[in-house]
Amino acid sequence: MESAVLDQTVEINLLPLLGRVEQRLHEVAVAPNKIGELVSHTIKAGGKRLRPLLVLLSAWRDDTNWEPVIDVATAAELLHTASLIHDDIIDRAESRRGLPTISKLYGNHTAVMAGDYLFARAITLLSKNNTSRALPLLAESIQSMCEGIIEEAASLFDYRVNEEDYLSRIYKKTASLVAACCGSGALVSGAPQEEVATMMDYGRYLGLSYQIVDDILDFISDDETLGKPAGSDLSQGILTLPVIYLLEHPHCRGRIKEILAKHSCTTADIDYVRNAAYQNAAISRAYCKARAFQEKARKCLHSLALTPVHKFLDNITYMVINRNH
Repeated sequence: MESAVLDQTVEINLLPLLGRVEQRLHEVAVAPNKIGELVSHTIKAGGKRLRPLLVLLSAWRDDTNWEPVIDVATAAELLHTASLIHDDIIDRAESRRGLPTISKLYGNHTAVMAGDYLFARAITLLSKNNTSRALPLLAESIQSMCEGIIEEAASLFDYRVNEEDYLSRIYKKTASLVAACCGSGALVSGAPQEEVATMMDYGRYLGLSYQIVDDILDFISDDETLGKPAGSDLSQGILTLPVIYLLEHPHCRGRIKEILAKHSCTTADIDYVRNAAYQNAAISRAYCKARAFQEKARKCLHSLALTPVHKFLDNITYMVINRNH
């Protein structure tokens, strides 16, 4: 078949598969008592659904049994959603995706249990006989996420955080789950171990690129576009790549250290750091780092045998770089 026909075939089949994942997510929201209301609020808020998409594309082969793949893709999105609920508690966030957070609506105690409930539902899906091979990969990513969150909390407002610390943290908090999604999709579909490992590398580099861009957007975007308060990372004392690069500039370092030493940031402080990031090329330098990881992700695809989904996986690396929210 011609490449264009293959692309069309993938696209035609992909949309119904994503629809099945969405249906499974909404089935999770049909729970008894208050828990159904809580989960429904979170699931119906939507999202990019990047993680289930990566599971599906990584599992794509001529003879794929889609039923276990759908379960893994659903579990991956549940894990991600649960982690966001817990993140919102830690960050004291009042909105996400333009809607009030569960913690804002129902309080922290209820939000903790809602997140735990989604974790449990994800593990239940992954404990089935035909999906259990994916459980170790995704369970390890949960462990990594917890480690990253703890490390982040221990380094708030700390001007000594460097690029290596930052990349380690965002791998644990974000890229580990993206890598596990790619690896688990390939694994459950019966791919050879070499392909599973390569897809995990692709996911790791994609996840790093994604989080760097996410942190840049927190600097350069606005509340409405992001669906949450812009500048929230700095106001919480989370040092992201633009700030880390700014701290390398002698004429910015002193002022930024003073801001961090206060353990709180005013609007004027955030404006100063944002303007300094533009004037001293910290934003463009951070984008360069994101593009470097994008290229590493693309090279992973080039090392695999060409398949109809490669174009989609390649396009995702560009979507991650060029998005505005």
